[in-house]
Amino acid sequence: MNKKRWLIIAVIAIVAAAVGALCVRYLYQQEVYAGVSFEGIPVGGKSGGELVALISEWQQEHIGQNAEFYYGDQLYSVEAADIDFALDSEATADEIRGFGRSGSWVERSWNIGLAAVKGYNVKGRMIYNEAKLEALVDRWRRSIDREPKNATISILTGEVIAEEIGQRLEVDIVKKQVLAALEYPVERQPLPVMLLYPEVSRAGMQADGLDTILASFVTYFTAGDVERSANVRLAASKLNGYILNPGQVFSFNDVVGPREKKFGFKDAMEIINGEYVPGVGGGVCQVSSTLYNAALLGNMTIVERTNHSKPLGYVALGRDATVYYGVLDFKFKNSREFPVMLVAETKGTMLAVGIVGRKSMQQKVEIVTANRRVIQPEVKKIPDPTLPKGKTKIEKPGAPGFEVTTIRSVLSGGAEIKREILAIDTYSPEDQIVKIGTAIVPVHPNVPDLPKQVEEN
Repeated sequence: MNKKRWLIIAVIAIVAAAVGALCVRYLYQQEVYAGVSFEGIPVGGKSGGELVALISEWQQEHIGQNAEFYYGDQLYSVEAADIDFALDSEATADEIRGFGRSGSWVERSWNIGLAAVKGYNVKGRMIYNEAKLEALVDRWRRSIDREPKNATISILTGEVIAEEIGQRLEVDIVKKQVLAALEYPVERQPLPVMLLYPEVSRAGMQADGLDTILASFVTYFTAGDVERSANVRLAASKLNGYILNPGQVFSFNDVVGPREKKFGFKDAMEIINGEYVPGVGGGVCQVSSTLYNAALLGNMTIVERTNHSKPLGYVALGRDATVYYGVLDFKFKNSREFPVMLVAETKGTMLAVGIVGRKSMQQKVEIVTANRRVIQPEVKKIPDPTLPKGKTKIEKPGAPGFEVTTIRSVLSGGAEIKREILAIDTYSPEDQIVKIGTAIVPVHPNVPDLPKQVEEN
C-alpha cells in the first residue's frame, strides 16, 4: 500500500509540475493571448511586429476618410486632417499586448481563460484636436442657428408681422457624430437641428389683445458710420417682439446681452469716462435711449437709468439712458395690468421703438425739462516751449455742461392726474485747453550791409 500511495503522489506531483510549467509558460508568453481581437479582427498569437503591421493596415483602410453631413440642401463635410483625427497606434498596441498581463496570477489566468472562451475585443485608441473640432462645429452652428422671432406690429406701417420659427444645431451630438463617422465611414448623415418656436404667434397676439401701439419714439443715426449703424440695428432686433408681463422688470443688458464681437457687435466710438473712444458695441446707447423715451411715454415705471456724461445729438438733455454691460443697465417695470410687447425697427437712418398692448383708457403723457442750468467750462493753461513767449494757442475749445430736471406729467381728459420728477441730470463741461508760449526768441542787433567786393580778372 505504501508503494502504491507514493506512486500516486509522484504521478500527481509530476502532472502538477507539468501543468504549472505550462501555466507559467502561458502566462509569460510574448504573443497576444488567444481570443483577443482588435476592432473585431482576431489577433491572438500574433507577435509584436505582426500586431503593428495589422494596426497600420487597419489605419490606412479606415482613418483619413472624410465624413459628410447635410441640413436641408446645404452640405457639410470634414476630413480627418481637419481635426487631426488619427489612431494612436502605440497606445492601441500597448492595450492589446497588455491584456492578461496585470494583476495576480489567479486574475490573469481567469481573464486569459475567459478571453479564450468568450473573446475580448480592443477598440482603437483615437486621438483628435478638440479645439479644431470645436471651431469646425461652431462654423456649422453659425450657418444654421437662427433665433425665433415673435410676431410683432410695425411701428412705421401698423402691419402685423408674422412670427418666424428658429433653429439650433445640437452641438454636442454633432461632435460625437463627426468622431464616429471618421472612425467608421457611413453614408451622408443629416445634422441634428432642433426647431425653436417663438413665444408669440400672430394668433397669440390677437388672443392677448396686443393690437395697439401705446407709445413710440423715433431717433436718427448716421448711415455712413457703418459699424455704429450695424450695432444699432443688431440691438434693435434683439428688442423686437420681447414680451413683458404685468409687474415684470425689463433689463436692457439681459435682453441685448454682452456687446462682444462673437455676438455680432462691431467696433465703434463710445463715451467712456467723458471721452469718445473706440469700443465694441458703440451705438447701442442710442437704442437704450430711444427705448427709454418710449417707456416714458408708455407710462412705464423706471427702475434704473443713468444719463451720459456728455450731451447727445439724437435726444434732448435729460432724455438719454446710457448702458454698459455688467456696469450700467436700463430697467423699467411694466406697470400695466396686461402684457406689453416691445417693438423696434430701423429704416434707412431711422430707429423707431414702441410699446404695444391692449386698448385702454386714453392717457396723454408729456415729458418736460425744467431748471436748465449752464455749467461753464474751466480754462486750463498749459506751458508750451514750442511757442514763442507771449503767444497762445487754443488746443481744445471746450464746451459748456448742463444741469436739467426732467418731469413726467400724465393727463386724462385734459386734467393732470400724475406728476413726477424723473431725474436731475448733470452733463459735465469740457475744459478749454490753452497752450501758453514759453520759448524765448533771441534778438539779433541791426548790422549794416557791407559793400560787395567785385574781383576783376
